[in-house]
Amino acid sequence: MEEFTLDETKFDDSDLLEPFSFYKLKLKDAFHKNAEEYFDKLTQRANTDIETNRVESKKYESECSVINGLEKNVSSKKSLRGLSIFGIVISAIALVTIIVLTFVKPGLLHLAVSIAVPIGCAGIITGLIFAIININKIIKGLNEELDKHREIAAKHKKICDETMASLNALFESNMAAHLMSKTTPVVDLDRDFDPAKYSYLHERYGYNTSNDPDISTLFAQSGHILGNPFVIEKNYHQSMRDHTYTGSITITWTERVSDGKGGYTTVFRSEVLTASVTKPEPAYHISTRLIYGNMAAPNLSFSRSPTGHGHDDEKQLERYVADFDKKLDKKVEQDLKEGKASFTRLHNETFEALFNALNRDNETEFRLLFTPLAQKNMIALIQNKEGVGYGDDFSFSKRKTLNYITASHLSSSNNLDRGADTLRHYSYDRCRENFIRYCDQYCREIYFALAPLISIPLYQQHKTLDYIYNGGFGHNVTQAEAEAAANCHSWNLFKHPATRSLGVILKSRFVGKNDTVDDCIITAHSFSGTDRVTYVSKYGGDGRWHDVPVRWIEYNPISKETPFSIGRAKEDNFPDFNGKYCGGEYNELLKKYNMSDKVLYKKGLFSFVKKD
Repeated sequence: MEEFTLDETKFDDSDLLEPFSFYKLKLKDAFHKNAEEYFDKLTQRANTDIETNRVESKKYESECSVINGLEKNVSSKKSLRGLSIFGIVISAIALVTIIVLTFVKPGLLHLAVSIAVPIGCAGIITGLIFAIININKIIKGLNEELDKHREIAAKHKKICDETMASLNALFESNMAAHLMSKTTPVVDLDRDFDPAKYSYLHERYGYNTSNDPDISTLFAQSGHILGNPFVIEKNYHQSMRDHTYTGSITITWTERVSDGKGGYTTVFRSEVLTASVTKPEPAYHISTRLIYGNMAAPNLSFSRSPTGHGHDDEKQLERYVADFDKKLDKKVEQDLKEGKASFTRLHNETFEALFNALNRDNETEFRLLFTPLAQKNMIALIQNKEGVGYGDDFSFSKRKTLNYITASHLSSSNNLDRGADTLRHYSYDRCRENFIRYCDQYCREIYFALAPLISIPLYQQHKTLDYIYNGGFGHNVTQAEAEAAANCHSWNLFKHPATRSLGVILKSRFVGKNDTVDDCIITAHSFSGTDRVTYVSKYGGDGRWHDVPVRWIEYNPISKETPFSIGRAKEDNFPDFNGKYCGGEYNELLKKYNMSDKVLYKKGLFSFVKKD
């Protein structure tokens, strides 16, 4: 979609001095406007028949409404039929009971009861049988009506799908990233996290992709803020945790107890004995973080976490700041006693309390970074009084030239690596609405993940020097993108057949470069499981010890290696790639590979699993 031109937000240097207001007054509306324009240009490119789709969508949804009504009607009739059958069963039981009692024990029942009840039951049964016959006819008629409307609905749905096919085919997984880069001059997002950007972050700032076999990259998005690079990583982690397994048995015994009359009686007793054992098991979780490189204040390290006071009213905030100020007094006093470098507080007590970065190790550079304007921006970001951002939901850690941001809104986001399938729809209007909402949310989420960094003027004033690379790279794709691509394929293609753990960690190892394709080995780390039984002795109420079996699973690490290839497509979008791929233009490149799965395309990269 690179040929689409969008309005870039006009701004001057003063806008970046207050990034919160910049988003509220300019960027928010610009993102929305350009999302609308972007979708309209997609519509033009797809030559979508909007009016036909609207007419057919309305007819389809009308039929769906009728179908829902008929289904509810059928369900209620089936319930009524069930009640009628239940009534027949109860009446039949009553009828048989009366007849049996009348003949087995004559005279037990009054003559009137012996005659009236069977007659009444027989009448009820007869009536209910006719009712069921009638209900079955109604249900049959409703089902025939349902089939008719389902057939009509399917015809309208088919037309809807046909009118939307060309537009749905244009959707990409990283469209919002492209939109954001085209809209704002502040943030530029890359198509993919390529080797050039990795080398830049690695050699200049010390960034490294994790080689930990317990961590796999699910998604990576690189970019820069006015030339200073960053990458957003979404990682899948494996760790071990304790799991408690339980087992139980029921024991029985007899006891002789006094009957209260001078004698004894035998009673039966029972008790459930429960035991447990704790064993390790693998656990999995996802984390998302933003890593940003900037050479400003290169000797400073600190960290802060959400304080929980971002939404305090004025009185609550005053009390919190006052209590925090007392703690600072104690800290300064304690540091003096221990002979540590004196902690020097800032004049802005509210900032100190809300930002709460007391572990900073370079007071001079901390003040260079957090000027009064930066403090003001950070307070506005944390308090979020106008509900524009996400408030105090972020942790900020600086380690020399690398900055780490984690934010709960980013960790819980489904928009970062949202698949193109989620954007497709049969209804043009619904599709447009969903697309614009998605773009608005994506841009808001990314901007406010970067906002703590944009809030620091020195970071924006410190422009990075142009980085000079040493020439070509030994590979086409970074390890992070290779792992992210592998995770888009089915784990079943990689995992060991004995895998019993819920998760699988995929790690990529570069093997060789073949033109625009990288050959890799994907190692799938998982766990096998062996059923075990531990017997735990428990003392029972019968005065004996009993072995209670507790069944548990012994997990052992296993791995499997699978050849995998990932290449850099020449095309910028899936329709162009798919057209050339299906047209055979990739045959010469791919015929040397023995593929065991389909080719997946994402973010300008195509990948496939090779047979062993």
